[in-house]
Amino acid sequence: MGAPEALAAERLVRDVHPAEISLPDGRVLKDVRVFITSHRMIAYATVGGRIERALEVELEQPCTVPANRGSLQGSLEVRLADGSTAWVNRGRGCGCHSPLKALGAPVSWTGN
Repeated sequence: MGAPEALAAERLVRDVHPAEISLPDGRVLKDVRVFITSHRMIAYATVGGRIERALEVELEQPCTVPANRGSLQGSLEVRLADGSTAWVNRGRGCGCHSPLKALGAPVSWTGN
């Protein structure tokens, strides 16, 4: 027997750029690109002209953030593995001149 669907390959469920993340410790990450997968949230920022990973955290439960390829409307609640909550919001502008715009996702939408 194969693994249940929830334990299948990690897949992308959200891609928000530009984005802001409000973290439980009070920090706010601005001007980031956020990828939320079935298992984790990863944010990238541009630092000194280079793309760097600004955050990578596990979700409290796999597959708890609903998949949606559309633009983010309002805030997205993301429950983290430590039981806390982060909030993802759409950032200002379009991000057109940011190198993050061309950044590839860490996993595919289909999990293949």
